[in-house]
Amino acid sequence: MATSAQTLSLIIDELVKAKCGNRDEAIALLGAKGYLPKKLTQAPKEKKVSRFASRAAEDFAEAKGLEIPEGFKGTAANDKISVKDLKQLAEGPKKAKVNASPSAQQYARDNGIDLAKVTSVRDDGKVLLKDVKDHADKVDKADESDDAEEDTKIKVSPSAAKLMKQYDIDEEDLAGVTGTGKDGTVVAKDLKDLIELITAGSCEESDDDDDM
Repeated sequence: MATSAQTLSLIIDELVKAKCGNRDEAIALLGAKGYLPKKLTQAPKEKKVSRFASRAAEDFAEAKGLEIPEGFKGTAANDKISVKDLKQLAEGPKKAKVNASPSAQQYARDNGIDLAKVTSVRDDGKVLLKDVKDHADKVDKADESDDAEEDTKIKVSPSAAKLMKQYDIDEEDLAGVTGTGKDGTVVAKDLKDLIELITAGSCEESDDDDDM
């Protein structure tokens, strides 16, 4: 709208009187006095910058309910996200290609074997069926070895363990003791002879000390 000479004169007077230091102060002053149109006194709206390269990409993300990870950069200009980027995001990370023969892969699936743990004998690193079977044999032997170690360990009942602690008896001392409990478990009564030997030895040491 056009400004009348009278209004313009009033504006000049106000500016001279207020001695505004910058444009923002001047606009605020004149706006308060009602000398300026609203469009000049309103703060400019911030333009929203979209992360998407196109409206189609924005619609695709909304339709699929995709959550864009923080810091995700698209392949379009200015790192904006395209429909192609969103499709890859929806599919998830690609699985690494397994360098193994079909028969090796099938055998591994059937027997629950992780191919990543199988060592190939080939120079190119390709895992063959023989490699998977050799790996399975090694695992089985290791399991058998662990089972054998557990089988050779002497089983002790809680009451026998209490006596062992009381008389300072180690597991090595049980080598000549026959367990009469279930599955050869050493029970309290099986330690009777061993405890008698220990107490007798203690008595002899005590007598020797007295003689001195």
